[in-house]
Amino acid sequence: MKYTISFLLLMTLCKPMAMSQQCSTTFGVLSQDEINMKSYGNDPDAGAVVLYDIGESEFIDTQQGFDIKFTHTKKIKIFSNSSIDEAEIKVPYYVDGYGKTEMIEKIQAYSYNFENGRTVKKILDEKNIYDEIINERWRAKKFVIPDVKAGTIIEYKVELITPFHFNLPDWEFQDNIPTIYSKYTVKLIPFYEYMFIAQGINKFTHQSAEESKKLDRTIGSIKYKEMIYTFVMENVPAFTDEAYITSDDDYLMKLDFQLAKINSLNGPKIEIMTSWEDMNKELLKHQDFGKHIKKSAGIAKDLLNEELQVEGLDALGTTKAIVEYVKSAFSWNGNYAKYASKDPKALMLEKSGNAADINLFLIGMLQAAGIEAKPVVLSTRNHGKIKTDYPFSHFFNDVIALVVVEGQIFLTDGTETHLAFNRIPPMCINEKGLVVDEKEAKWIFLNTSILSKTKNDFNIKLNTEDMSADVLLVSHASEFESLNYKKKYNNDSTQLTRQMLQKGFSEVNKLRTMYFDKPDKSYIMAFEGKTKVDVIDDKFLISPFLNLPMNKNLLTHKTRSYPVDFIYPNSDSYQTNITIPDDYVVLDMPEDLEIKNDLANIILKYQQTKNVVTVTGEYTFKKSTYEVNEYDTIKSYLDTVVKKFNTQIVIGKKES
Repeated sequence: MKYTISFLLLMTLCKPMAMSQQCSTTFGVLSQDEINMKSYGNDPDAGAVVLYDIGESEFIDTQQGFDIKFTHTKKIKIFSNSSIDEAEIKVPYYVDGYGKTEMIEKIQAYSYNFENGRTVKKILDEKNIYDEIINERWRAKKFVIPDVKAGTIIEYKVELITPFHFNLPDWEFQDNIPTIYSKYTVKLIPFYEYMFIAQGINKFTHQSAEESKKLDRTIGSIKYKEMIYTFVMENVPAFTDEAYITSDDDYLMKLDFQLAKINSLNGPKIEIMTSWEDMNKELLKHQDFGKHIKKSAGIAKDLLNEELQVEGLDALGTTKAIVEYVKSAFSWNGNYAKYASKDPKALMLEKSGNAADINLFLIGMLQAAGIEAKPVVLSTRNHGKIKTDYPFSHFFNDVIALVVVEGQIFLTDGTETHLAFNRIPPMCINEKGLVVDEKEAKWIFLNTSILSKTKNDFNIKLNTEDMSADVLLVSHASEFESLNYKKKYNNDSTQLTRQMLQKGFSEVNKLRTMYFDKPDKSYIMAFEGKTKVDVIDDKFLISPFLNLPMNKNLLTHKTRSYPVDFIYPNSDSYQTNITIPDDYVVLDMPEDLEIKNDLANIILKYQQTKNVVTVTGEYTFKKSTYEVNEYDTIKSYLDTVVKKFNTQIVIGKKES
């Protein structure tokens, strides 16, 4: 039989180096080099190193046909107590919700410590393996390898059986610690053809494809051999988790797989991975997607007549009313999904569901009202970017709605109550989404150019007697900044007070908020209280914006090989009026600052009128995403913000 394997290489991040330590790749066997190793030569500061990481996927016979067996073995040397959390292992497995599930068949784990010339081996007790429910479709086995400290070697082996042929287990060559040796072997049979994508890899240390030398396998009267594909990387650097990225998965060195074709025993071939157009057609025929929308539209007709007062509203007003109804009527359970998990009638009864339950119902309801609405499938930020050249269905894990009203096109979502009706949640802002249309496959940009602002107005009155200041602060937060405040503090006075005490207030006496339940308006928070003033040699040091401005630059690396992603353009502005006593004077006031260009605005102005010092400041980052060649500039701008917006004004007594 003929084997067809497609293999693709994506952008390079680094090149492998020659192997420097001799490590045993046999499970349960240690080499002397591993025992003696005190640090890893290519990364001496690493708290641990992966000695080997080996995976193997193969097809095994079952009564129903074939399952895939995935075996994963890994060995790690711990150098520092700061890295003992490497012994905390989590093994995810998939449950499809229709009766099929992956199974963890075997877990073995050991720790090796070296005391007085002896090797002390500790075995993981099966009683200490726990189950965790991650979401509707994912579970995990969790365990902690015992007796781990600096100098320990840990090793574990996991066997997973999956009935899902659609995705061979993926493989990550890169970890958050350096890896000396990583190998993935895939044993394929001629009945399934796969597409392979290699991300972040320029060249493998070793790569091969060969026919198995074992005896022929048989199914019925058909004899066949396995094809064995092997991929090896050596001395892979640690992946550094930097700030302002979408997902580690977008940048890790890894292999990704998807089923492309099934060659059935009786001859015909079934094309699985063909085109985005074909994927759209399949989605629209799917019971829990396209057919679910039609069912929802049928139910929604009664709702439009009975519960929503849309008569007399124009198309935009009707759209807004429907979106707001869905947000208020249904509670999102926190799970992203592209397929509905329950019938529309069950959603109406239970009033809760995953993102697809709610948004597919929303689309059906809009269509029932005569509004042009289509589903858009996407990948959330924590799920990774979509590679639009390769029609892999597992790229998608969520669905939202595209609406066309009076020539206007916008995206909407029914899960986030604190967003305006024509906004989508930040987690959905991830480059592109696929519009599910039976006529054509087209992409729509999810990124936003809408500026989210936080405006802070202070009145500060200095009290020299008790070295404090009275403070009135009014903050206005708009768009996604408003959402952040609402979700983080939930309009709770205790939480908001605690936050202000961390931001420079020494006490908060009054607190008021406005428009918590108005997603179209800026969220307003007002605080009255006191702040302590630093005193040095009878001089008073005042931070004009307290501790509200950014006080740490999260961009710490000298260079960066991927974009800086802020999700959305954002702006923080400040205005402070500081009233000082008549017998005091400003001794030191920072210089004005102004940076204005296409990338950012950074502005600080100081002015004194009699006994009132007015300080105004703004830092605005105009783009949601900055490219690699803009990294140095943005990093320096953030350094400037941290330094300049936290500079104090010095006030002292007038000379008599």
